[in-house]
Amino acid sequence: MSITDVTSSTPAAFGASAKPGPAKGPGAATSGTAAPTIGRNGTVDTVSLSPDAVRAMKAGVISFAVPKAGDAAARDPVAAGMDAVLARRDYDLKQADYMREAMGMLRQTLNLPEDQPIVLGGAAHGLLDKLAAKNGLSKPELPDALRAAGVKDPFAEDAEAESGVIGIGMPNSGKELQVVFDRLGLAGRSAKTDDPLRMIALKDGNDHSNPLLGAIKGGTLGRLTDTRPGQGANLWAVTDGDGGSNARVLASVRSVGMDDVATDMAAGLLQGLKGLFAGA
Repeated sequence: MSITDVTSSTPAAFGASAKPGPAKGPGAATSGTAAPTIGRNGTVDTVSLSPDAVRAMKAGVISFAVPKAGDAAARDPVAAGMDAVLARRDYDLKQADYMREAMGMLRQTLNLPEDQPIVLGGAAHGLLDKLAAKNGLSKPELPDALRAAGVKDPFAEDAEAESGVIGIGMPNSGKELQVVFDRLGLAGRSAKTDDPLRMIALKDGNDHSNPLLGAIKGGTLGRLTDTRPGQGANLWAVTDGDGGSNARVLASVRSVGMDDVATDMAAGLLQGLKGLFAGA
């Protein structure tokens, strides 16, 4: 960002060690330099003034105009830009505090491990906001200065997405668990029944693997489920309790290096999600 001095045709000059000159008569002011003044710690500040400023001082009257708040941005784009920068800094700090508190609530509610990073995507952001609001935590509002600059809430559109993902562990670290859920399907089931869900491993030779995997790839879960082969991952389909090929898939579970805890951790997470949807 560049800042341009638009105050006058003659830039102001500031000297930190200028020596005071000899006293001059009243006419000396027309030279454009005001008498030096002693600043803090004995330093001398000398300010060079434009001819208009000199005449104004001799007349004893200095006038200036303050733009109205509504058209400040149009008259002073530099000031408007600085307002946006300061607003962004303040918003980011508030957003960081909000996310820290909200994620703490999510960990506690879903019994997520404290020593592992948590990754959210899609509808999981909306679920996080609802959980926070339910516990009296308000999400920071986007400042007007940022809205005017075209900034949008990066998670607003994802909040109402059809599917969401909650990941445990750092992606591509060799040890991660991802649970992708159908927001509408899981919410609808939570309101109707408390029957347990069923996890079905999608392995070669399993008669149910192809139809269920096809349902994941072609349905709402496909956008967030990593089904690429050769990743060293195991994949499960979470159904509405039916083990047949026509079962409704409500979630997918993908594990890399966490197969020993994948079933229990995913089951607990999905049970917690059902409880959140039921109480929403």
